[in-house]
Amino acid sequence: MPHPRCDESRSTGPPVVPPPVALGPRRAFDTFNQGKAMANRYEQIADDIRRLITAGTWPVGERMPAEAELAARYRVSTPTLRMSLELLHSEGLIEKRHGIGNFVRRPGQRIAYASDRRPPDLEHAPSVGDGNSVSLDITIVEADGRLASLLGLRVGSPLTEYVFISHQCASPRSLTRIYVPHAVASPGVPEAGGSPWGDSVRELLSADGVEVVTTTERVTARFPTADEAHTLNISTRTPVLAVERTSADASDRVVEGALLVLPGDRIEVLFTTRSEADAPEEMETSG
Repeated sequence: MPHPRCDESRSTGPPVVPPPVALGPRRAFDTFNQGKAMANRYEQIADDIRRLITAGTWPVGERMPAEAELAARYRVSTPTLRMSLELLHSEGLIEKRHGIGNFVRRPGQRIAYASDRRPPDLEHAPSVGDGNSVSLDITIVEADGRLASLLGLRVGSPLTEYVFISHQCASPRSLTRIYVPHAVASPGVPEAGGSPWGDSVRELLSADGVEVVTTTERVTARFPTADEAHTLNISTRTPVLAVERTSADASDRVVEGALLVLPGDRIEVLFTTRSEADAPEEMETSG
């Protein structure tokens, strides 16, 4: 039985007041085509499809008409129509299921990536079982140029790669790749269903006697690669936040590196800065 939050048949779309006059889809298209300028055509089409979705013409979870049919209704070429759909896809209003078609997407709860995730402060971690799940794949790889630079190693150095993909219902929400050099430790297998950010790998490192003293995170905005877009089921024009994270021990040796890809329409990033007043009391005690 699907989780109640994942049962799209129970949802009727966002609570938006419909327009005074309810138009059928075909009549709405005919009305739209009257008097519209050709400039920015794909944006105008996206505006109209967005309006139809908001008005409930296509309920959440329903498959939209085929692209060829939409192109014919709007009297544009298929490439122009696809530009409109790609814009709506980047906004999170629709999703494309390969080999099936375009669907009106169920609004999902944003997942928070918090910079301060020290136990037991985990209220921002997605709750597994509440429509959320995390998959894990472990592989032995060799460091390429980018990973060698990230971890301060030679190209070809052996690494353990942990790939975490979080899902909300059937929708991918985040992609996290964790890399641990074999020269540091061989942490083993983290518990299933843990944090999508790879925090469980750090717990394994700690159990092996490897203590993280500093963590540096670099956040940039960009478009996803083709592989990232495929994994996350997003368009290559959907902005993502890319997080590059390195963790070091007391000797400044990098013991863990992480590459995270977070779709902009599904994630929020929280940064916490603690004041000196929050420092542990023992650090205030003089010798």
